[in-house]
Amino acid sequence: MPASPPADNKAPAAATTFKATSRLVLLDVVVTDLNGQFASGLTRSDFTVLEDGKPQSITSFEAPAEHPRNPISGDQAPVNILVLDELNTKFADMAYARSQLVHYLRKQPAQLRQASALAVLNNYEFKVLRNYTRDRDQLLEDLKKHSPNLPWKMQKGFQTERLDRSLLALQQIAAATIGIPGRKTLIWVGVGFPSRNLIGLNDEIKATIENGINLTINRLLEARVTMYPIDPTMMDSLKVTAAMDTGDPDVGSVSMMADDPFDSDVNLANFGPATGGRSFHWRNDIDEVIQSSADDGAKYYTMAYIPTNRSDDTKFRAIHIKLRPGLVARTRNGYYPVDAPLTKDMVTLDIQQAAFNSFPYTAVPITVTGKANPETATCTLYINSQSLSWQTLPNGDAHAQIRVGMASFSADGKMLHYEGIERAVTTPAADFKALMLRPVVLHVQTQLSKGAKRLRYVVRDDTTGHMGAVDLDPANIPTVAAMPKRFSEQ
Repeated sequence: MPASPPADNKAPAAATTFKATSRLVLLDVVVTDLNGQFASGLTRSDFTVLEDGKPQSITSFEAPAEHPRNPISGDQAPVNILVLDELNTKFADMAYARSQLVHYLRKQPAQLRQASALAVLNNYEFKVLRNYTRDRDQLLEDLKKHSPNLPWKMQKGFQTERLDRSLLALQQIAAATIGIPGRKTLIWVGVGFPSRNLIGLNDEIKATIENGINLTINRLLEARVTMYPIDPTMMDSLKVTAAMDTGDPDVGSVSMMADDPFDSDVNLANFGPATGGRSFHWRNDIDEVIQSSADDGAKYYTMAYIPTNRSDDTKFRAIHIKLRPGLVARTRNGYYPVDAPLTKDMVTLDIQQAAFNSFPYTAVPITVTGKANPETATCTLYINSQSLSWQTLPNGDAHAQIRVGMASFSADGKMLHYEGIERAVTTPAADFKALMLRPVVLHVQTQLSKGAKRLRYVVRDDTTGHMGAVDLDPANIPTVAAMPKRFSEQ
């Protein structure tokens, strides 16, 4: 069994920290011609990237055929996350949206071209109805079994709570997909959280909302999640009869907002162009919109640059891409150079939410062995050392701060028990290279409530926020670790 580096619950007095003055900006770019067909065969020289109007040097370029294979889909196709927003959408509008989603799925082949997950946000929870699958009929069955939730919180207001819970769901999607290579397509069907006008708000409330938006956008961008909000609100005679599509770029370029798109008004529609997607309103052909959103990112170019602006300001930076006439590019319209700070309560909530939902978090690979009796499960967690963020202590030792969440569930998915622990993992500098070839080992004990049918362990790197999760049957916990001795072989 691999040796474990010393671990304790006390953080070191001081660790070496580095003030970031630059960051690699990664862009997934969809390019089409005037007929909406993907423009293939482009090279690095066809793209000109501008940040706040200043040219940037493209440091890496990847054509569609060069993308790595996706372990979930088994090919280069991006995965889809379908979300039904029952928290913020009228019951009648959501019923229509659900019927349109069913219509879309029925038009697909029995084996979907892109692996898709299905989730729902309602008054009480953000719940995964089905993890990634290519089984069309399974998704149809999941929709049939799901009982819609009456949006009573929307009917009674709850504006702040709905905003918070919507942003938290987006953050969890980002955390759950960051370990999946390549672009991810998030199709959000629902009105979205209530729009908030920031003008006139007191400084504290405004800062809280701005920090939440900053954190959410940067997490989505880091995870390479492209969002397509689809508002299913039914049209009436007072609304325009033509569909309105927000975020379409100009020919020969990608649309650019010179200022922060969330500077004065916060709404879900802005998340489309902010992440490189599109936002749709007042469409009665939602099935076609879902189809076009899924197809939009099937082929894309990836490029990166290091910004010439090395300042530490927090101002939103706008991105603009120029192409030759006749081509249309779509990518994120900018980014925040500095991440909003996380409070202790936000970190705790982050891992609790990861323990509650059933998304397959993979950014921190872990495996678990152990045994259980009717009251407790005694387990050993093997954590991929290379996936953790290590700091250098004043004495030269390497240090990582991690957090573990442990939860048990009943057969119907109800959480019966949750507990969390913090661990500081430290190893001498001389042993660090050897540590990278073996897992960090933690021994934990979890209380088992009566009727527990599923255990979930979540590990969070407190520096990066990356997480890994494992689900186990208490009656059949593995006794032998399946993790390779050398992580470099993975």
